[in-house]
Amino acid sequence: MGDTVRRAVVEAFYSALTTRDRAALESFLDDKVSWTISGPVDILPFCGQRVGKDEVMALLTRDIPTLLSGLRFAAKALLVDGDRAAVLGRLTATKLEGGRSISYRIAHFIQFRDDKVIDYVSIIDSFDAVEQMLGHSLDAHEGYRVEGDKVAV
Repeated sequence: MGDTVRRAVVEAFYSALTTRDRAALESFLDDKVSWTISGPVDILPFCGQRVGKDEVMALLTRDIPTLLSGLRFAAKALLVDGDRAAVLGRLTATKLEGGRSISYRIAHFIQFRDDKVIDYVSIIDSFDAVEQMLGHSLDAHEGYRVEGDKVAV
């Protein structure tokens, strides 16, 4: 196990992340940070893996703002153990194209070294996020739907 991260450091990182404070964010990212957001990149282009501080900063300060505005994150639970933190929360934003509000659950798993993020994994409710980004429900059963108590094809 690595060093121990203080809860105050994790909270300060989240403050910088939610306010998109560029200078503060840069100070929390290791030069070789690995940043992964789960989800379908063809519909949610901010998903996927980025490696290195420059790529992560481009994602946070350039790429995401071209799709979403008014980004807010509300943490419901924050756990810190050793060099790792886990956070469960809700992301809320406005889709720039069409002005539709979106809101979905999200979990973060973060590893720190010397008070810097070295590994960040975000697991989003991607089905819910995709439906909201597209503006309609998806048929999760590939051609099958339930009508009353019968399955129709």
